[in-house]
Amino acid sequence: MATPILYHWAPCATCSVTSSFAAEHDIELDKRDVEQEAPYQELLALGGDANLIPYLHAEGKLIQGNDAIIAYLTETYLS
Repeated sequence: MATPILYHWAPCATCSVTSSFAAEHDIELDKRDVEQEAPYQELLALGGDANLIPYLHAEGKLIQGNDAIIAYLTETYLS
């Protein structure tokens, strides 16, 4: 399984919830800060909206929001 990509903005308190959850459970994420042009363009190409971060791209799916991302990580890595 490929490492899930977390599209986030480093200073975003909302985004830190997902990052903290992953760190607490030793779940590796490829973190990409949408403040940088390349990750921003990647997210747009996937159909995401940088104003609605965080997003997780995993298994060909784009998952938006802390609750949905944490639910996915829990089901995939902790069940």
